[in-house]
Amino acid sequence: MTLSIQGLTKAYGGLRVVDEVRFEVPSGALVGVIGPNGAGKSTLFSLITGFLAADGGNVAFEGRALGRASPMERARAGMVRTFQVPREFSHLTVRENLMAAYPKQSGERLIDTFFRPGRVKAEEAAIAREVEETVAFLRLQKVADVPAGRLSGGQKKLVELGRALMTGARMILLDEPFAGVNPVLIEELSVRIRELNARGIGFLIIEHDLPALNKLVSTLHVMDRGQLIASGTPAEVLANPRVRDAYLGGAAA
Repeated sequence: MTLSIQGLTKAYGGLRVVDEVRFEVPSGALVGVIGPNGAGKSTLFSLITGFLAADGGNVAFEGRALGRASPMERARAGMVRTFQVPREFSHLTVRENLMAAYPKQSGERLIDTFFRPGRVKAEEAAIAREVEETVAFLRLQKVADVPAGRLSGGQKKLVELGRALMTGARMILLDEPFAGVNPVLIEELSVRIRELNARGIGFLIIEHDLPALNKLVSTLHVMDRGQLIASGTPAEVLANPRVRDAYLGGAAA
């Protein structure tokens, strides 16, 4: 299993916002996490990716226990997250945002800049080619030179996905990728996610847009009050009375 969540727990005072959650995301899988507001989903993402320290449990990725590894260390291991509210560099263009995400660039080291300029130039050319491939894949050519802060919500989500790709991620955690996105761009995002998944990239996705998520993932995990209450295919999960009661207010799915 590529990503293993092993009894993760986080409490604030006496309230457990994540309560011994455990499940696995197989290599190259498309998996969703749903639940009502306050269920602990975003906190779970922050625990998995190292933005919060867990009170208990652990995370393993590709057989490596991550323990207290930092978010940067987890990203370097191949596990990257996006955020519900995009965190683009608003003053940089789309191309520059993508280029900035490429890890361990030689040009960031003064010794290489001064003593290995040929190496830096060759690497920058290679990164630029990868940026152009990513821009084309995401269908962002028309806005490639526009400051990212001027993009629509959906376009910013595409840029965040592109930045994750530029890091070489093998597992991408998407926090509400469809929130604030118009239906046309939701479909565009979904198509890009499926294509990346076909290349072997795994996805763990938090989302409130159930129809869009159900068409995308093969497995759903449901959280309520910090606990995992159901897991299975979208059809199985949404037919579960406990899920309908907690997430859908008891309405028929």
